[in-house]
Formats: sequence, structure tokens, C-alpha cells
Amino acid sequence: MKTYNIIGPKIRRLRYLNGLSQDALATKLQLLGMADATRGKISKIESRLVWVSDLDLFFLSGALGVPMEELYPSVLYDSANLHEAVQKLKESRYGIA
Repeated sequence: MKTYNIIGPKIRRLRYLNGLSQDALATKLQLLGMADATRGKISKIESRLVWVSDLDLFFLSGALGVPMEELYPSVLYDSANLHEAVQKLKESRYGIA
């Protein structure tokens, strides 16, 4: 399966920890100004089926109440070889390297 982002699984975990449904997160994003936020888009982001823009990252971090760096898997920060870490994350079904 081809993946288009590496943050989807982390978005899902943070949404769950915040007690938000996909609909509730989409509504929060819309209120922050992300006009194209829908439950379907959240589902596709979490499933890694769509690319996430840098602007979307700002909206997602604001809606989830975390710094933008927290949207990325921590393995990226601990890796000596960033390219290999990203490849492993892309190949992993759950975004865990």
C-alpha cells in the first residue's frame, strides 16, 4: 500500500487521547479556518491515504493542542539516518519504525 504521509497514526492517537471523534476534530479544524476539513479528510489523513500540507500541519497542531513537532513520530528525532527512518515509517502499517 502506498502511503502519502507519516503523521496519520500519530494524528489518530492524539485525537483519541483528546477524546475527539473524527467529526469533532473536523469541526474544530473548520473553526480554526481549515475550510476543507471533513470527517472524510480526517479519516484519509489517519489512514495515510492523502498528502498533508504544511498549512494543514499548523491547523492540526492547533486543534489537537500540541506543538507541531509532536505530530511526527519520535523515531525521526532519534534516528542517525533520517532517510531510512522515513522509509521504515512509510512501509509500516501503523507508522511505527
